[in-house]
Amino acid sequence: MATPRVLVLSFCHTRNFGDRLGFHLLNAVLPPDAETVFQPMSPFRKPPHDSWDLVIVGIGNSLNPSNAKVLYDPLMRLFDTSRHVVGISGTQYRELFVEERLIGLLGRFDHWYARYGDDLALYGGHARKASHLGDWLIDAFPLTRPTRDSLLRLEADVMTKRHPLDWLIRAIQAHRHVFSPRLHTLLCALCSAERVAYVEQFEDDEHPEVASGKFNSMLQDIFGRSYAQRDLFTVDRDAVIAYRRFVRGNIGRLRSDIGELI
Repeated sequence: MATPRVLVLSFCHTRNFGDRLGFHLLNAVLPPDAETVFQPMSPFRKPPHDSWDLVIVGIGNSLNPSNAKVLYDPLMRLFDTSRHVVGISGTQYRELFVEERLIGLLGRFDHWYARYGDDLALYGGHARKASHLGDWLIDAFPLTRPTRDSLLRLEADVMTKRHPLDWLIRAIQAHRHVFSPRLHTLLCALCSAERVAYVEQFEDDEHPEVASGKFNSMLQDIFGRSYAQRDLFTVDRDAVIAYRRFVRGNIGRLRSDIGELI
């Protein structure tokens, strides 16, 4: 009996908190008979097969301008020999994209599940079909209450430490106040903390003045507004719960869509 072959291109091979969580979320929406290969998007290497029933680009992470530029040709060749292509991703450092290459990639997606409303509004018209998934990593975090009154000040290198994911989630969610320089540790804290703060990422070596923009997109998605970085703000728990419900429903539709495709 033939089983569908699925290729997933992502950054889950790094120690990145969000990408490691995305690995588990994606596995949960794939059909039980899907034979799946997870492969790094960067550095890109030739996949073990020439054709796939489904190629999935991203597991809820951000598409980077450098990846869209450098990987454009090998990705287009891969898409040419595959039955279906979907994207599960957002965007960051948007002003640095080579727009025609980003548009070209999105135009090959049978369905782009855009992480944030900003992503959909800016680029959704270039995909064959696009919808607002929301940041599905919120589904990896329990809705809970903190047990410690102290401020947890996370460091930017939290991703490089070999903490088990469940341990790190519990440690973050134990604190009433959390400062996070990373997107998805902030999202984790929003499901438990009373007040949080963040600082933007500026990590493009050639353009150190350009902010990622993804914090603002996430805050707009959840709360309908942004907050100044570095200042603790009170978490609107009702808004977080509403967003969790919104995303959970969209994940169910994503699971059904993938099942129908393959």
